[in-house]
Amino acid sequence: MNNQAWKTSVEIDELENALYVRVIENGVVNIKAFKSLTEAKSFAKSERARLAIDAPGK
Repeated sequence: MNNQAWKTSVEIDELENALYVRVIENGVVNIKAFKSLTEAKSFAKSERARLAIDAPGK
């Protein structure tokens, strides 16, 4: 798989007390909301594995 860093990433963000995971895949952005940090981290980890991205320490 040929992923370019600026086109493919997984990020966890908090905005107004809500947690979001932003998945950028080939330039397409998808955002999913979560109620807990544990759920957000688990989803982000599975997306990083699916996209073959090395996880930064988040």
